[in-house]
Amino acid sequence: MDKSIKIPTELNSRVDEILVKVNDFSNKILNDEYTEKFLKLTEVLANAEETKLARGKSNTWAAGIVHTIFFVNDTLNKKGIRMDELADFFEVAEGTIGTKSREIRKFLNIDKTSKTWKVNEESSSCCDNGDNFVALFDKALELDDVEKGAEELRKCANIIKNDLGEEYLEKYKGQIGVSAEGDFYLTVLSTLSNYEFALGNYETSFKIEKNLLELDEYDSRNVRHSIIFRAIINKDYEYAAYILDKYKEEDSIFFKYGNVLYNYYRNDRKSARKALKKALKHNRYFIDCLVGNVATYQGEISSYKKGSLEEASLCIEYSLPLWTNEKIGNWVIKALNKIK
Repeated sequence: MDKSIKIPTELNSRVDEILVKVNDFSNKILNDEYTEKFLKLTEVLANAEETKLARGKSNTWAAGIVHTIFFVNDTLNKKGIRMDELADFFEVAEGTIGTKSREIRKFLNIDKTSKTWKVNEESSSCCDNGDNFVALFDKALELDDVEKGAEELRKCANIIKNDLGEEYLEKYKGQIGVSAEGDFYLTVLSTLSNYEFALGNYETSFKIEKNLLELDEYDSRNVRHSIIFRAIINKDYEYAAYILDKYKEEDSIFFKYGNVLYNYYRNDRKSARKALKKALKHNRYFIDCLVGNVATYQGEISSYKKGSLEEASLCIEYSLPLWTNEKIGNWVIKALNKIK
């Protein structure tokens, strides 16, 4: 056991297995700074309240730990290391590495900007235009003018897309978030979609989100929760039906109220009323906010619980234009009276 880290005694042998593989890789290919980050990340995982490290294969964890640090520092691009080489070394599939890396990053809230996991190298920027597109993104978010913000985000998206290149986008289609640039590209596109929607560019927003689901099959940005409403507002009921069917097992406010709107706008009022009854059981705040009895949550919503005001507020943000005409307003009131 490496004496520089402290872990629970019961995980000693487990961590030993992981670090043997990690250190073997690091000693052959990388430097001490990377080794230090690998050790620290292993220590954090081992001491987490939820002992995820105790489950699964040690080589999968080793590969996931390495890739997590690579992700933050964009090491694959900088060092010329390929994903298939990483997969061969740890004897796991490329997709498995990406999945484990995402699991670690989500669990510990690690992203491209996480300074704790940055390696201090001269080549630490993710690409030649790295500072440029990050600056554009930050500038866009700081602007009060939504139209100007959208312009900056469009520029930012184009820069990253060009940096990634068609070969990368084709090779990693469905999982482009394996690199730092790829993951940041997803963030920029999902943010741009929200800006376009706010500007009333509903078709553009819908196209962006359809593209996002093709680029990122794991849907790390939860695009599925907004695209159901984008599809309905663009009258693409076939795609809306596809989304509702694909995620039918997910207990989600977005699909429940999305199903209400899907049936309503297809003139199936009976099914819409049944869907509304189910949606109300999931979250009553939604209707209270919609009719003005309760104010929506003000502030950034990074997480929410089932049935919460935050959950309802986010759903309203995604779907509001579909509820604002007088006809559906009257229908909602009548439907609520019948449900009662």
